[in-house]
Amino acid sequence: MEQTVIGLEREMWEAVLRRDGDAFRRLVSPNAVMICGGYRCCGSEYAEMIADFSISEYTIERMEVVSASGDEVILHYLLRVAVDNSRDADLAGLFHVVSVWKCTGGSWNLILNMDARIVEG
Repeated sequence: MEQTVIGLEREMWEAVLRRDGDAFRRLVSPNAVMICGGYRCCGSEYAEMIADFSISEYTIERMEVVSASGDEVILHYLLRVAVDNSRDADLAGLFHVVSVWKCTGGSWNLILNMDARIVEG
């Protein structure tokens, strides 16, 4: 279960990297709470926004399972993001990320994703 969810988290970031809203929607609940850079939206809104992102690469570091039960997994990790242009500079940097995945009807979906920038330096 835990490794499945870790794999899904990575798939979600691959969808963001490829700007693939359809792949993102398959993983993220439309009603998921997405808190990114202090901005709050729902999963369906975020899926529309990723088409405009210009993330050139990302790395996930120190992935840990904070909690796991039969139908819910909470992850924490560090995410390092690089972007292609200055327009998306606010997306670049190092972030703490917390994600909550829930299994409903045999399918795992993200229900909460929240990040906080780490000031390096």
